[in-house]
Amino acid sequence: MEWIDELARIVKISDGKNDDSTRWKITAIPQTYEELRDVIKFANERKLSIYPFSFNMHHIGPPINTDIGVKLSQFNNVIEISDEDLYVTSQVGVKVSDLFEMIKANGLFLPAYYDGSLGGLLATNLPTPFSSFYGYPKNLILMAKIITGDGIIAKGGGRTLKFSSGYKIHKILSGMLGWLGIYLEATLKVYPFPEVIATFQTDKVSLISKYRPISIIYEVDEKGERTHVTFIGFRKAMNKIEEEIGVKGQDGFYDINYVENERIVSIHTVRGREVEEIKRAKSIMKVKRAIGIIGTGYCRLEIASFDNLEVLRREISGHVVVEKGDYKGDYWGINDKGILHKLKEAFDPNNTLLPGLLL
Repeated sequence: MEWIDELARIVKISDGKNDDSTRWKITAIPQTYEELRDVIKFANERKLSIYPFSFNMHHIGPPINTDIGVKLSQFNNVIEISDEDLYVTSQVGVKVSDLFEMIKANGLFLPAYYDGSLGGLLATNLPTPFSSFYGYPKNLILMAKIITGDGIIAKGGGRTLKFSSGYKIHKILSGMLGWLGIYLEATLKVYPFPEVIATFQTDKVSLISKYRPISIIYEVDEKGERTHVTFIGFRKAMNKIEEEIGVKGQDGFYDINYVENERIVSIHTVRGREVEEIKRAKSIMKVKRAIGIIGTGYCRLEIASFDNLEVLRREISGHVVVEKGDYKGDYWGINDKGILHKLKEAFDPNNTLLPGLLL
């Protein structure tokens, strides 16, 4: 293919990828934002398609076959950590787990944890172990630098929560899976690191209880039901909680594993209905394991098969997405795609990024 030789004159390349969920013919490895822009513009001119990735650990949706995989994990510099204004600015190729520890070493707390890259966290907008209180990753973004599907580099947001002018492109891209544009850098809100983070297995605490947990995660599998409740604060306060609820806590937090299992379905429901909808789903489908992050509306189901999925969509109070697996039907269950079409026309008019993922 002649275009591969042309691409090699623009950017470093390596072999492509060929697995069940993501395939591309050649991998581009840009070293600068300008090289990345040139790759995207080249793809637009040649009518080629692009799959952006850092570690390619959390593909969501139907299998994707593109021409070029654009690797971003080399953009992994932490640009600034401000303990005075409580924010961190980083390139998106850094692993979130590494970023968490770097910020912790500065006495600060990033209320997000994820086993992939920062770009992957923002692009998927999957809830984290702290989302019951702090919200989705999108809520933590103060500012971002992005590049659109037609190669325009832009900034949105500001370093303070009071910023409100202009289009919030730094928020729009979150949860869009790289389909509209690619995050290059992000500035996130951080907090002083607490004396202790502790997690209790108990069903005696709610989000509105006097103890003010930062996370409640409901889990059910063949072993039964468990509820993991996480608090931050002083050791003395943790000891008092232990005494009052009669359960001993463990230092640390519940780490959500988004990698395991071949078939994953998620339910997006009204906040507070997570447990109810998981139980309803178990009565309709064969669910091997499920977690519900209380207060987010997000439920993640590991299923044995896709049998009765459309029944679940009719019966559930919420929206059902096929996140992972070989499903022959509609992965997204979106009836009105008008807004998606308008966004795609604005950010990626030539349908260069991930064509066929959402539309």
